[in-house]
Amino acid sequence: MYDQQILRELQGSWPETTDYLVRVGQVTNDLMVLRELAAAENASPTWLTELAVDEEDLLQTPTAVSVLRFLHGRGIEVKSTQQVLEYQELRDEQEQAFEEGTESTPEILEDLRFSVPMAIDAKLWELPELQKKLMAWAAETATKHGHPTSPPSLTQAIVLMQTVRFMEQEPEQSPDWAAELLRSALSSEFYERAASPQQ
Repeated sequence: MYDQQILRELQGSWPETTDYLVRVGQVTNDLMVLRELAAAENASPTWLTELAVDEEDLLQTPTAVSVLRFLHGRGIEVKSTQQVLEYQELRDEQEQAFEEGTESTPEILEDLRFSVPMAIDAKLWELPELQKKLMAWAAETATKHGHPTSPPSLTQAIVLMQTVRFMEQEPEQSPDWAAELLRSALSSEFYERAASPQQ
C-alpha cells in the first residue's frame, strides 16, 4: 500500500537507535506525517477556494453604483436615488441619449462602463433605502438556501453579494453548484463573524 511505502521511507530516514523513547518518538512522528498527508489528500476545497478568493475580497466594500446595479439586475429598485441630484442628472442624460439614439439602453445601470465620482457614490451609500434593500435581498437569499437567521448585518449582506458576484464570474457554474456554495458560505464561521465585525 501507498501508506506503508511512505512509512518505510520515513523509517529509513531515521538514524538507528536502541533507545526505546527515541524510537517511540520516531514512530509517533511518522504516524503524524501520514495523518497530515491523508488529511491534505482528502480535504475538500472550501467555498472560498472554489471561488479563488479570500476573506478580504468578500469584505471589500463595493461602490454604491455596483450595489445598485446588482439590485437592479434582480428587479429591485432603489427609488430614493432621485434624492441625489447629481446621480439623477446622469440618469436623465442617459434617457435623453437613448431617445436620441446614441445609447442602447435608457437605464444607466445597464451600462457596465457607468461609474460616478467618489463624492456622489458616498451620497448614494448614505441612502437608508439602499442599505435596507441590500440587507432584505441577503435575508431572502439566506432563507431560500435554508439558513433563516436573524436579519443579516450590512457587512453580511455585502459578503453575500460579493460571493454571488464572484460566483457569476465562473464560466461553468450550475444551479446545484451555486446553491451548495451559497449554503456553505451562509453556514461558515466567516459569515457568522461578519454579523458583528471588529471595530
